[in-house]
Amino acid sequence: IADRRATGDRGDLLSMLLSAQDSAGDGSSMSDQQVRDEAMTLFLAGHETTASALSWAWYLLAQHPEAEHHMHTEIDSVLAGRIPTIADVAKLPYTRAVFSEAIRLFPPAWVIGRQAIAPAQIGGHHIPAGATVLVSPYLIHRDPRFFPDPTYFEPARWMSETNERPRLAYMPFGAGTRMCVGESFAWMEGTLVLVTIARNWHMRLAPGAHIHARPAVTLRPQGAVPMILTRRTTQTNQA
Repeated sequence: IADRRATGDRGDLLSMLLSAQDSAGDGSSMSDQQVRDEAMTLFLAGHETTASALSWAWYLLAQHPEAEHHMHTEIDSVLAGRIPTIADVAKLPYTRAVFSEAIRLFPPAWVIGRQAIAPAQIGGHHIPAGATVLVSPYLIHRDPRFFPDPTYFEPARWMSETNERPRLAYMPFGAGTRMCVGESFAWMEGTLVLVTIARNWHMRLAPGAHIHARPAVTLRPQGAVPMILTRRTTQTNQA
């Protein structure tokens, strides 16, 4: 940050943060600490969460080869061996469903905090103004009232056009006015990364590997997720 202040605008994200001004206030720019906090937030929200979600997706696919086979069949049919593009995302509903189901079971934003701006009564409990209220998508997503057999990885549950669940029964990106601004990008990115890798590879969990969730700021696997990759041999990717 200090180096960029000294060298000037390079047309990148850090330069944009340094040149941003508080239009609603006195027009001052951000301090080094504020710039650092904004940059770290963007990096965490735009990189680590998606990486965790994809790690869980491959972990789940490795244990459910029937779902992996269904995904591979869809990918081969749509792509016919070529590299995927953004235009292909809408043609890959089952692959998107795999991503949907992975972040249902292991939402990176597994707990969300909100501050009460006024006193409230919720479920018979008094919430004073200023209190921090925690909502856990991880628990909501595993509620059997909304998801039959809630701990089972079943991408097909997202393929039906009939959805009778309450709107907030599924909230991997939060909800309300402060829900994740990167949601659309995350859906596109998650689907495209799955397709790009799966078109050429099978992934299987390494023998003896035991994966546990680490609930910190995000819900990530504890340590590494060791995988064995095997190249797929289909008529469309043999070249």
